[in-house]
Amino acid sequence: MIHTCPRCELRFASDTELTDHLKIDHHADPEEFDRLHYKPKPVRPHGKRYLLLANRTLEEPWLLPRLLGLAEGGAHFHVVVSPTPTESGGDRTDDKGLGLASYRLRYIVDKLHEAGIEAEGEVGNADPLRAVTRAIEHQPADEILVATLARGASRWLDVDLPATLHRRFSVPVTTLTGPSS
Repeated sequence: MIHTCPRCELRFASDTELTDHLKIDHHADPEEFDRLHYKPKPVRPHGKRYLLLANRTLEEPWLLPRLLGLAEGGAHFHVVVSPTPTESGGDRTDDKGLGLASYRLRYIVDKLHEAGIEAEGEVGNADPLRAVTRAIEHQPADEILVATLARGASRWLDVDLPATLHRRFSVPVTTLTGPSS
């Protein structure tokens, strides 16, 4: 069985090697991480539970202040990154897309933690609807946030993904877009 590091995606032949890697290379307690997700294990706090669907926008400077505003009064974020599909289309992605998605996930979760906000996340399917469906199965949400590019540049808005998510899950869906260029 192959063991993959939840922080850097390195692969190891044994669980012991992975544990040593986490301790030495990341200075992290291996018990804090689920094997497949970059997710701290402690119990989620009380407050509004947001499921944040995003990819390229996770590094945009406008997103974090918007999330911090939503978190006032208590909140918990479960970030789902839907990686960019390969050029051949469908819901497949390549190693580069998965690597970027993992990096973006770690980036935003770390930024939220630095701000004192509970957050966790996962890299989902390249099909954003499938990614949210899978995440909702194990992380129920009070509201879904879709952080996407501005209208005209966003495939998700072109296919009206927010309306589809609202119909499918019957929870409020808020679209977060940055300033249009």
